[in-house]
Amino acid sequence: MIPGINDAHQHQGSKLTAAVFLEIKGRPPGPDGWDATTWEEVLSALAEAVPKAPKGGMIFGIIGATILDEPRATRFELDRVAPDHRVILFAWTDHDGILNTAAMRALGVAEDEPDVLGGFVYRLPGKQTVTGRLGEQAHWRVLRRIGEAIPPERAVADLRAFAVEAAQFGITSIQVMSALPPERYLDHLRTADLPIRMRLMRFLTTDTHGRNPREGAGLPVHPTPRVTISGSKWVLDGTPIERRALLRASYSDRPGWSGRMNFPEAEIRGMLHETIAGRDPLLLHIVGDKTAEIVLKLMEETDPEAHWKGRRVRFEHGEGLTPDLIPRAAKLGIVMVQNPTHFDLRKLYTKRWGEERLKQFQPMRSILRAGIPLAIGSDGPMNPYLNVMLATVHPANPAEALTREEAVEAYTRGSAFAEFAEAAKGILAPGKLADLAVLSQDIFTVPVGDLPKTRSVLTLVGGRIIYDGKVLDSDANAGFVK
Repeated sequence: MIPGINDAHQHQGSKLTAAVFLEIKGRPPGPDGWDATTWEEVLSALAEAVPKAPKGGMIFGIIGATILDEPRATRFELDRVAPDHRVILFAWTDHDGILNTAAMRALGVAEDEPDVLGGFVYRLPGKQTVTGRLGEQAHWRVLRRIGEAIPPERAVADLRAFAVEAAQFGITSIQVMSALPPERYLDHLRTADLPIRMRLMRFLTTDTHGRNPREGAGLPVHPTPRVTISGSKWVLDGTPIERRALLRASYSDRPGWSGRMNFPEAEIRGMLHETIAGRDPLLLHIVGDKTAEIVLKLMEETDPEAHWKGRRVRFEHGEGLTPDLIPRAAKLGIVMVQNPTHFDLRKLYTKRWGEERLKQFQPMRSILRAGIPLAIGSDGPMNPYLNVMLATVHPANPAEALTREEAVEAYTRGSAFAEFAEAAKGILAPGKLADLAVLSQDIFTVPVGDLPKTRSVLTLVGGRIIYDGKVLDSDANAGFVK
């Protein structure tokens, strides 16, 4: 029995069931397959998908690093194969997308789409004409429009299915960053009335006028007994997949290029002042070491270290919190929210960062040793025991691996601390919420490779059974308890 898992970093959303999906032959689904997929393979799969979709229908595909490096990957090439269908290609990182012309029109993206703060609109050389590729905030504007078009009943059904899966893993709390407007997502949460606890953190947007920090700011903190709304997230840089995470030195496989920030320093100062004035917790997507260095510098300049401690500014991912930056982060009270599934990309990270730099990146053990609070979130496959496994072997940087006890504590007590809820949950103790899970095997002793096979056989939230595997009654049907 363990305290209920608290997934500190999730992006729940509805699936595009109305779309025809590209099937890349010989490429397994997942980052390795998507990153290896070539442009020729995408066009071939698209040609095969066209007859399967009605005219004007949607064709959707997932792409990776190879396509993001491909100069031919434009809407014009997609139009040549599928002029009468809406073609949408999203990078598996969800930081970039490529639309064909029909999809652009359907989603309100103009031929000369203006730039937005924190986003990137790719254009033909020397022209305003967009190529169909959008990055960061420009991409998330499209993602939001797609989400808003999904019927509410579908969105609610998907939320309920999401909660069923979570309960079967022994997850009792989820901290979610939705691409939908906060008001819309809250409506879905109210209707769904999930038995698990949900913390909605505002995934803030920008437009041609600048940032929108007040979006959803008037929503109640506790709109329902199991829903909390708190926290504002800004994405400050990209990822190493598209080489947009900002580094202090060039990317190993692209000399002279070190990435880029999504926002200038003046805007980041504004974010810091907003969290000071409004007391809303601040969450910052930070991957590159230069990005981390800049944010720490701005925090030190904006307010004394002692004042920052209680605010618990979160570094989401924090891959580049290198040894020289860790003591500064500790003094400022930074909370690290890490996603161990990212560690399973050693081959690509070695290309981007090089062997020596990789040894300095993606810290976990060093974070704990420095006294920095550590939480774990999935940011991908929900299975928490997959993340526990990867945290304890850390294939990208084994020296930073955790013990199983440390990983589970980060997934429970650490995640509760990251949402200011450690007084109520995160450990099994008198006076705490009775959020707990009885697991199918002893996760502290089973072979490490068997960890992802773990499931809950009994999940409770607030002392109420929400999932019962019926392991004590072979004649009963296992299932989710409404």
